[in-house]
Amino acid sequence: MIMGISFARGVLFHDRNVLACAEVKNGVIEVWAEKISLRTIGKLWVRIFFSFPWYYQLLHLGLVLYVLAALVYPEAAVVDPWWAAIYVAGFHFVFPRELKKFHGAEHKVFSYRGEKRLESWEEIARADIVNAGCSTNLVVCFFAGFLLAIPFVPLAFGVAAGCAGIFIGMVGDKLLRKYCGFLYRISAFFQRYLTTKEPNRLHLETAIRSYRQFEYIRSKELQATEAA
Repeated sequence: MIMGISFARGVLFHDRNVLACAEVKNGVIEVWAEKISLRTIGKLWVRIFFSFPWYYQLLHLGLVLYVLAALVYPEAAVVDPWWAAIYVAGFHFVFPRELKKFHGAEHKVFSYRGEKRLESWEEIARADIVNAGCSTNLVVCFFAGFLLAIPFVPLAFGVAAGCAGIFIGMVGDKLLRKYCGFLYRISAFFQRYLTTKEPNRLHLETAIRSYRQFEYIRSKELQATEAA
């Protein structure tokens, strides 16, 4: 199964074996791909974390330091540090602008049914920006569990209920789609109006290049497997 990850400078597509990335550096799209390894996963998270605008990085550093301080000196905590977990869970809703555009481009590449070529970028731009498999689904599952629990339990247990919602969303996706379809309609609404923005040509070309690189590397892997 092909999965996509957007970050504030580009788009990644991957399966269990191969990861391909296209990212914008100084206005130029750079493309690379690797077989999945611990090193590749490390490169992925470096790309994600350090692509955020400086004020996001400053905020995130402050949150980490606050949580650590609250663990060491709980009596000095002004705000329950568990609220940091709520921020992390709801981060989709506060994506920076460029990330929202790359996220929209990723979704449109998935939605487009034709061959994903650079020459087709205008057609791809008209594709649906909502992706049925988006991780926003799990965000909605988290907040469904959290909001149902929080009137009755302490914040930490509310977060645990939210995490249970994510687990249910992952393992019970088919049943949830059948019996709790409203959760996915809520997710579609959030995707359309909050977690994505209409991409520009640069965002679309970046996503297309990433997808094509992924397909190329995967085809090479399949050829090598068949030859062996």
